[in-house]
Amino acid sequence: MGDPAIASFELRQLRAPDAEAFRALRLAGLINAPTAFGASPAQEVARPIETVRALLDAAPNAVFGAFVEGRLVGLAGFFRHDGDKARHRGQLWGVYVDPAVRGRGVARRLVEAVIDHARRHVAILEAAVSVGNDHAGALYSVLGFEAYARHPAALMVEGAFIDEILLRLDFRA
Repeated sequence: MGDPAIASFELRQLRAPDAEAFRALRLAGLINAPTAFGASPAQEVARPIETVRALLDAAPNAVFGAFVEGRLVGLAGFFRHDGDKARHRGQLWGVYVDPAVRGRGVARRLVEAVIDHARRHVAILEAAVSVGNDHAGALYSVLGFEAYARHPAALMVEGAFIDEILLRLDFRA
């Protein structure tokens, strides 16, 4: 359940100077929860740090981080789709919380930060959750996301196919 002494955390949007901390926690997530992400550890390691810095400063896209005693312990990202016909949609991505601080509301606050940010930039926020990731699915449901499809074999991890549930939060409603 994590360290009971952890009672609070700081939440803020990450910027270019946070790139190394972002990459380290993102890599930990890709290693520790391989079925939860579309990217692989090898992809993250191969990405130049300059690209990571640019990602963190690419408005209106955003990555939010949770910090405990100055240490990055949680992530959640948002990107708006490109193109005239798709820019009304955005994507929640990369939600990960260090196992040592889970169960403290960190993931919820991170996803809420993405929702608040997305509401100012898109009409619809989309997400995907791997089948079997019941905690994430329950969190997204509580926050208003609705499932609209199942993507069979969306990921292949170590030879196993993983389905994803596609979700959306419609701000127009």
